[in-house]
Amino acid sequence: MPWIRKIHKWASVVVGIQFLLWLLSGIYFNVMDHTKAAGNTYKSHTHQKSSVSQAQLVELKTVLATFKASNSIEQTFLLGKPYYLLTHEPNLYKNFKHNYTLVDAYSGEQVNINSDFAKALAINSYSGPGKTTKIKLVNPPIDDFPKEKNAAWQVDFSDDINTSVYVELGSGRIVGHSDEHKRLADIFFMIHFMDYANEGSFNSLLMIMFAFITLWLSLTGLIWTIDLGLRGQYQIKFFAKKQGVRLFDKHQKSMGEVTLSSHTNLLDGLIEHNIALPSTCGGGGTCGRCKVMINPIVNATSADSLHFSEEELQQGYRLACQHFSNDVKDMTLIDITDAKKHNLALKSCRFISPHIKELRFKVCNGSSLTYKAGAFMRFLIPAAKGESIPCDLPNELKSHWEDVEFFEFNHLACTRSYSLAEPSLENDELVFTIKIQAAPNTTVLPGVGSSYLCNLMVGAEVEAIGPFEEFFVKEPSKNTMVLLGAGSGMAPLKAIIEEQIQKNNHNDEDKSECSIHFFYGARKECDLLYEDHFYQLADMHKYFHYYPTLSQADENWLGATGYAQDILGLNLDNLGPLENIDFYLCGPDGLMKETIKLLKARGVKDSAIAFDEFV
Repeated sequence: MPWIRKIHKWASVVVGIQFLLWLLSGIYFNVMDHTKAAGNTYKSHTHQKSSVSQAQLVELKTVLATFKASNSIEQTFLLGKPYYLLTHEPNLYKNFKHNYTLVDAYSGEQVNINSDFAKALAINSYSGPGKTTKIKLVNPPIDDFPKEKNAAWQVDFSDDINTSVYVELGSGRIVGHSDEHKRLADIFFMIHFMDYANEGSFNSLLMIMFAFITLWLSLTGLIWTIDLGLRGQYQIKFFAKKQGVRLFDKHQKSMGEVTLSSHTNLLDGLIEHNIALPSTCGGGGTCGRCKVMINPIVNATSADSLHFSEEELQQGYRLACQHFSNDVKDMTLIDITDAKKHNLALKSCRFISPHIKELRFKVCNGSSLTYKAGAFMRFLIPAAKGESIPCDLPNELKSHWEDVEFFEFNHLACTRSYSLAEPSLENDELVFTIKIQAAPNTTVLPGVGSSYLCNLMVGAEVEAIGPFEEFFVKEPSKNTMVLLGAGSGMAPLKAIIEEQIQKNNHNDEDKSECSIHFFYGARKECDLLYEDHFYQLADMHKYFHYYPTLSQADENWLGATGYAQDILGLNLDNLGPLENIDFYLCGPDGLMKETIKLLKARGVKDSAIAFDEFV
């Protein structure tokens, strides 16, 4: 199933891109000028036929006797003069391969279409203001007329649209006119009919392959859907039932029995009983943290297969977020955290950049939570109606959202994880810095979790699970600390920095035994979070160093420009021996991958690199 899932996704990318190209080319076909698109802007529509006395013409039988092996003969007119056109190799359409002999109907002599004759024919077919500039003989395939299989004279004219007239070499037939309008239309025809080999036909090998890819996409989608159904991934709430499940810890010690709904996956069902399993992906099956053992053994999902070996799957290892209580009697919890579910009330909120808000919550029962800096909480986002633009957007920030279209949308319940932005040593508030994920258009929903939380009114309550401690400072450590982040990756790094400074203050130390270096990247200065705060910390504590970096700085910016990881690379040799440095990273996937690659290339060990992934 994993390989079917991968092929399905890649096939959907191919089909999706081509469908987008079909849409764009289809729009063009509806708005284009069809006369211009056919290349007929300067095409003359005069008739070449004129009245002649048949008595003056050479008899047909004489012509046939002179030029043998002809399949057919017809009378044609070129520049008003009669000719006989003998066809030796007939074909269904005029653009197909033919073998002609052109005979002067008055003299009975064979006539060849030379460059001068072709030029005269082209001028006679042309009604524009241009003069002929170039004449050349072209053999098929002809770019402007890919279906034409016969050699032709190309006569170019010096007009505003670069008209070219094509005259067939054997018969003097006007193959057609082409100009900039037609060539543009040909590009869209090529895209629409997938004629990327420019064969002038939609019946191409590529089109046939695309049809098979689309068929495969449909079949794999059907197989995937059936597989999910057989694995119990589709649950209808109306038919939900309660199921008793016996729980055991990793030492096989009984934890009693809980009643779980068949409509809720095991991860969320356990939360109802205040049992939290580690999870950073919100139940998407990507982090692989919520490990359990299920008895009796149930079918493995593709997510299970990605995170467990075949031997583990046979033993019953599964991800709790991927299964429901149906057919589950016993469940062993591999890793249980001390995290609990809490009701949080929003105390205050403010924009700290055009797209990031600082939210401050209080625990509703009045208690304060203790946790290591770098921890996160998993919010339970209820089904609700959302808006694509924040409801309390200040006037000074509206220009940053003017390209976002306002619309309302409905979303289902989900979970989202966000890091705490302040340590718990001297503060009973839970602070988060959350980036509002805007929608590029009305066909894509904004970030459901960020939109919901950042549109909460002060006093509103929301449920959250945690704190979960997975990204924190190694204790005890005398090593230099280097922290690097960007965007909303600021949150856990800010908490770690403040925690270390608070610990130093509590120990009555005026100077830390180790330095702290903070590299932070943003696009513009308005995107720098807590800029004044970190400058103040750097002034107050000479062991703390702040390196703000802008990738799209304006001319007034006096600091570093580029990307944070590049500035780290430039300063790496000045931070001390690499074996005495611990690195903490949080930010976009590209930033962390490039930074880890940089550090490993310089010989930094994996054990010295800690990072908090955006999942």
